[in-house]
Formats: sequence, C-alpha cells, structure tokens
Amino acid sequence: MVHALIFVAVLLLAGVWIRRSFSLFATLYIPASVLAGAIGLVVIQFGLAVDAPVTREWSATLRSWPGWLIAVVFAGMLLERRPSSFRESLSRVGREGLMVWVIALGQTAVGLLATWLLVQPFYDVPNSFGSLIETGFAGGHGTAAAMGQVFAHPSIDLSGGLDLGILMATCGLVYGLISGILWVNIGARAGWVQAAELPTSILKPPSEEARSNETQDPGDEATSRPIGYARFRGETIEPLLLQMVWLALAFGFGLAFQSIANQTAGFIESWTNADAPASDIDAELSKRLGLQAVVESFPLFIYTLFGGLAVRLTLRLVGRESWIDRETINRLTSTAMDILVVAAVATLNLQAVATLIVPFSILFICGAIWSVICLLVFARWLLPREHWFELGLINYGMSTGTTATGFVLLRLVDPELESGAAEDYALAAPLSSPFVGGGMLTVGLPLLVLEAFPIGVTSITLCIVVVLMLVLGKYWNAG
Repeated sequence: MVHALIFVAVLLLAGVWIRRSFSLFATLYIPASVLAGAIGLVVIQFGLAVDAPVTREWSATLRSWPGWLIAVVFAGMLLERRPSSFRESLSRVGREGLMVWVIALGQTAVGLLATWLLVQPFYDVPNSFGSLIETGFAGGHGTAAAMGQVFAHPSIDLSGGLDLGILMATCGLVYGLISGILWVNIGARAGWVQAAELPTSILKPPSEEARSNETQDPGDEATSRPIGYARFRGETIEPLLLQMVWLALAFGFGLAFQSIANQTAGFIESWTNADAPASDIDAELSKRLGLQAVVESFPLFIYTLFGGLAVRLTLRLVGRESWIDRETINRLTSTAMDILVVAAVATLNLQAVATLIVPFSILFICGAIWSVICLLVFARWLLPREHWFELGLINYGMSTGTTATGFVLLRLVDPELESGAAEDYALAAPLSSPFVGGGMLTVGLPLLVLEAFPIGVTSITLCIVVVLMLVLGKYWNAG
C-alpha cells in the first residue's frame, strides 16, 4: 500500500513535469493525471513482462483503488452542494437511466445482428457470441470473468468465451480512453462543453507565458489563495481535518447503507426461496438473478452519495450546516479524482489472449461505432441539454469498459464536477445496473433467450425495443 502510494506520487510529479515541458499535451488538454497514468501503464507492463514482484504488488493494489475513490468523490457530491429539486432531478435521472438502457440493449442488438449477418455465415459460433459486446464494453472485466461460466455451459459451448470477454473489455478500455480524449477536444472546440471556464489550452495552443504560470508562487500574496475557509480556529481543530471528517462520515454512512440493504435483501430472499434448484447451473443462474444479487450489484458510490446527503441534513438539523466548507470538500474530492485517474489508466489490462480474432474484430468495430453514435447523436436526443456532452462522456466511458474511464473523461471538461452530470449518473444507476451492463439481462439472455429462439428474431426484437426507447426519450426531452 505504502509503496503503491509513493509510486503514484512519483508518477504525478512526472506527469506535471511532462505537461509543463511539452506544449502538445496542454494543447490536447491532457491533464497531468492522465500522463501519470500512461507512464504508470508502461512501467507496470514492463515490470510484468520481466516478472518483477514489486510491479505485481503495485498493479494489484492500484486496481482496487478506482472503485473506492469513485465512492469518495460521490460522498462529497451532495455534501458540498445542495441537491436539485426533486421534480427536476427525477426528470434528469429518468432520462439518464433510459440512456444507459439504450446503450446496453443497443450493444446487444448490434452484436447479435453482426453475428447473424456477418459472422455465422463464415464461422461456426453460437448465438451468444453476439452478447460479447455488452459483456466486455458495458460490463467490463468483472462481468466478462463472471460470464465465463455462462459461456461454458453445454447449451452455449462458446469456446474461449472467458478470454474473448476479457479481451473485449481490455480493447474497450483502451479505445474508450484514447477516442474519448479525441472527442473531448472536438467537443470543446465545437462549443459542446458547458463549463463556465475552460483552460485556454483546450481551445488554442498555450503560450510560453501561460505554461510558466500554470502554478502559483506560494509567496505571491496577490495570486495565491487558501484551498478553503477555516470554520474553526486552528487550536480547536485543523480546518482541513474537519472537512475530512465530514467526508469520512459521509463515506461511513454509505458503507452502513450498503450493508443494511444487502442484509435486508439476503433475509428476504432466504425467507421467500426455500427450494433449491435441481442443477448447479440453475442454482448459479437463480443466485445471479435473485433479489440479493440485484441489490449487491448496486455500486458503493450510490450509497456514499446519499451518505453525503445524510451528513448535510444532520448538520442542518442541529443548525451547523455552515461548518461544511464547499471549497475544501471540492478540493478533497478532486484530489481523489486525480488519484483515481492515475490508478485506472496505469492498471489497464493489456495481456488478455484472444481467439477467433476476425469475428472478434467485427464485433469490436460494430461496438465502437455504436458507442460513438450514442455519444454524438443519442446523447443529444435523450440527455439534459445543459450538460448532455458531459453526461454523454461518462456514459461513453462506461459503455467502453468502466465507470472510472467515464470519470477520467469527465474530469477533462468538468474538473470541479459542477455540471451536475456526475450526480445524475449516480442517481440513475439503480435504474440500470441491476439489469444491464453486467446485471440480470446480461446473465440471463444467453441462457434463457439466445439458445431458445432464433438469433434473427431476438436481434430484430431488441432493435425494435431500442427504437421505441429512443422515440420515447426524444419526446420526453423535447417536452
């Protein structure tokens, strides 16, 4: 843990130095954290190639950080700002939830169509081969690993399904990050970014003077300012520590909410389902589609988001809401976001082994095109107009690998998370995460549908469903 933290610190310093030394990276609006992650990726991959034990330690440690750090970011989100009105939030959240369904079901529909029309005429692959796009792109490495058992079931018998899913997730991560940075730059120049201020580097190459002024002289009283405002005198409690206490409490509330929800779901499921399924695969399927699995699929950041709200409401109840310093909380969550970016980029898995490379490439290309269409077209139709591009970037990252990738991209255009896109994404997660992108439909579709019905019928039906969702969403957004 300590070694990994020192490693990240060195990477961040290297990233800052590179960004200040080479104007190209500032011109492309690539932050120091992304550069640091890229350096870390090279170091880790080289270390794994020569079988260096310390590299394996760094990789294993950093790979667990994004999930926790995202939860920290969301813990501070409703802690440092008042939530929107319920009616306004409900509308935005509903449209974001619909967007995720369009993305995930569309990935499945596109994959099945490509398998039916382009792959199966030349290759002997099962119908479930078409679900690899959603498994790897929207689901990510965790879903790909879990789906390995499903693909290996005798009724499917997808040889190399686990490896193909892992490879799809890996390629999606790399593609999502590289192409996402490209779309960030295009979107900034096209005026799609709604942030009040953007660094000049995203719009034009920075001058030497601008690059030299990226950091402030701590001794210059005219330009320097504190990271927050002291709510207490230092001899009572360190002001920065006090804000860390609020953030830690919000995180703790989130963990408690998660534990209560999981235990309640487990109790209800054990009380209502006394009979065990006959076969092992049926038992596994029943387990993954049960109430407890659904509730446990909710990511931690959903609970920490409401943990922050609980802390704010508690302080408001006792008349001490003013003790929360918005600026300091924002700085702390931004710090967590920078470290998240480094960890997420540095631990990209580039060692997956593929089989069936040609049909795999067909699916990958189709999935990549669908993700771009969702970002540039459907995001405009479905998402709130005030931050459609910012929220679209989160979905773009999610739909090509992980939520962490989405937040890497969001960080580029909304470094202070002021657009409200992150909040909408978190609140909408319960509408989609139990079902698609690794949820019940992802697991159940290959076993319950694809091997029971013709692939043409299933793919056309899904296309119709996606079209109906798009029509509904566009009408909803227009109203």
